This record gives sequence, C-alpha cells and structure tokens, in this order.
Amino acid sequence: MLGGAVVVVASVAGLAGCAGVTTDVQVSGTPLVLQGERTYAIVPTPSQEANATREQYEALIHSELGNYGLVDRAADRASYMLSLAYDTRPSGVGVIVDDCADAACGSATKPGFALFGREYRHSMTLRLFDSSTGKEVYKVTATSLDRNADTLHPIPWLVKSAFAQFPFTDYGNWRVKLRGGEAGGRPEVVTMKQVGR
Repeated sequence: MLGGAVVVVASVAGLAGCAGVTTDVQVSGTPLVLQGERTYAIVPTPSQEANATREQYEALIHSELGNYGLVDRAADRASYMLSLAYDTRPSGVGVIVDDCADAACGSATKPGFALFGREYRHSMTLRLFDSSTGKEVYKVTATSLDRNADTLHPIPWLVKSAFAQFPFTDYGNWRVKLRGGEAGGRPEVVTMKQVGR
C-alpha cells in the first residue's frame, strides 16, 4: 500500500513541477508561397461574432502574422482570408479489441484516467484561402491535452504552436514543446520535431 502511495505522490509532484507544454501540430495544403500583397483578413463565423475567446485568439494571431510580415486588412482588400475554429472538450481513451468476432464490440470509448481529474483536449484550426479564387492554400491545427476545462488558458500555447513556423517547411505532423506563457506572458518555442518521418 505504501508503494502505491509513493507512486501517487511522485505523479502529483511531477505534474505540479511540469513547467512546459507540449502540443501536436498538423499542417496540410499545397506548398505555400505567399503571392502578391501579403495582406489577410480574419473572417469570423456568425457564432463567433461576440465571443471573448475569439477576440483573444485573433489578437494573438494578428501579432504572430505581423512577425511574418503579413498585414491585417478589411476583407474586401485582403489577398488572403483566414478562418478560425477552436474548441475544448473532454478527452477519452479508445480501446480496440482485435480478437473480437462481433463487429459491434470492436471498440469502446471510456472516460480518461480520472485520478487527477478529467482530461481535456483543446484545439485550434486555421485555414488560409486565396481571396481571388477561394481555394484553400494552407491549413494548420494545433492541439493540447491537460486537466483544465477553461477555454481561455490554452490560447497562447495553441497560437504559438501553430505559428512556430509559418508556413511550416514540411507538411504533416509536428510536436512542439513550449515554455512560459503564464500570468499573461507569451510562450516561447523550445523545440519542434516532425513526427512520423
């Protein structure tokens, strides 16, 4: 029993001392070469119009795109349109049973390990469209997992991860490690590694 208590205490201490955040980033589209005037407009959906979460995302996105020389313009004067989607939801653990003869028992989803509370998945997707053709030219999705249901706290991590490179030199899956970002500070990218290659 004492051994189990030691494991629990060590796990809690490890979580409390974890100062960094790791995110997964997925990038797709055609190889992006920004043509012409480097201007963009973020086009919100009707449900995002009066949303404090959207405002925080957009403020950080404007800042990051400015670092890459892109300028915010009105939608009728922008070379690119940018759509934004984000959500926070409970994460689950999927279990697949390979030796099950009945197709109905092939998989099951159960709540995540609850010893330290429910786990949440935060995600943000940015899609960039050429305003003259309407064609999607770039898409990036950043996700993170933690035990905080608050929709505002992951915003700096997700935005910084999505713009760790812009555009990412190779498309596919990346793992981005960050530090900082607490108490209103901006996070910094520590490492980026392509996954699966």
